[in-house]
Amino acid sequence: MFHKALWMQNYKQSKMIVWILFVIFIIHLPFQAIVTIENWREAGSVFNNRVSDMYLLFTGGSLPLFGTISIIVLAGLLIGIERNTRRNDFTFSLPFKRRDMFLAKWLFGAMAITLIHLLNFIVTYLMIQTTEFSYVLNDLTLTAILWSPLLGFLLLFSFAMFFGTIAGEMVSQVVLTLIFSIFPFGFIMLLVFFTEVNFGTYLPRLPLEWISNITLVTYVFTLESFNNSSTGDLITGAIIGTVVFFVLGLLLYERNRVEHNGEFLVFKQLHPLFLIGIVICFALFGGMILSSLVPWGMSEFQVIFYWIGFVIFALFSFLITRRLLRMNVTVKNK
Repeated sequence: MFHKALWMQNYKQSKMIVWILFVIFIIHLPFQAIVTIENWREAGSVFNNRVSDMYLLFTGGSLPLFGTISIIVLAGLLIGIERNTRRNDFTFSLPFKRRDMFLAKWLFGAMAITLIHLLNFIVTYLMIQTTEFSYVLNDLTLTAILWSPLLGFLLLFSFAMFFGTIAGEMVSQVVLTLIFSIFPFGFIMLLVFFTEVNFGTYLPRLPLEWISNITLVTYVFTLESFNNSSTGDLITGAIIGTVVFFVLGLLLYERNRVEHNGEFLVFKQLHPLFLIGIVICFALFGGMILSSLVPWGMSEFQVIFYWIGFVIFALFSFLITRRLLRMNVTVKNK
């Protein structure tokens, strides 16, 4: 399974984003901890919610968003960029099994994410332990501030690698990963708006907790305000999701058709499904956009504008998606 040549190739393809990820985590954890502690010292006893602030320091803020994007790009550089540059043809000609190639890519990315996160976490934790605010750490568990975020990042990486086996090039891999990371929650919101405008009522008894549990970003941004799942549920879901997407990615990578590299999807069987799904989602989105322009209280005009937006967005999304599915993006490989 361990082939030095494959690991060197993976590092060469993705070393820039790995170091960018390392810098992001340095700013996210050690640097942010220094700033937070100095703020506490200057504020004195004004702050009474230090446990919450400490929890957000390890799990929240805007920097995990940049880390999330970097992890998705990392997966794109490990799989998608090979398809754009046709380097995939050379890789598959090497005397290695496709299974070993995917394992080397997944293990390289997973180990890089784990090492970067663990190293910065340990430095931050020890730094806080040496200050007068070390008692705050006693009210937090390693499960909440270490394992939950880390498993969320590994789940996201496995999800992006899975889409790398479906997508025919890097841009579609990154875009599909981002869209489907929020898809369950976003699609339900579109349906809620549809029923509210057209029938004047909300969907009955929405299983919001269940919806958030199948929305991938929930596991990366473990804010209590975003979902009510416990940390244990998040960890269980992250482990199950990681295993499922890893296995699916491995199986599909062994069946990839190199002749479709550079296209939006490498599996032609998925074209009708994606065409219908994209058109429906954009049509619902278009209806929401145009009906939102109608002043509050003019419900009849809201319905009319909703269906005008629905039809316009459906038509243009159909034409664009059909063209998108036929595209072939290749980049000259130096």
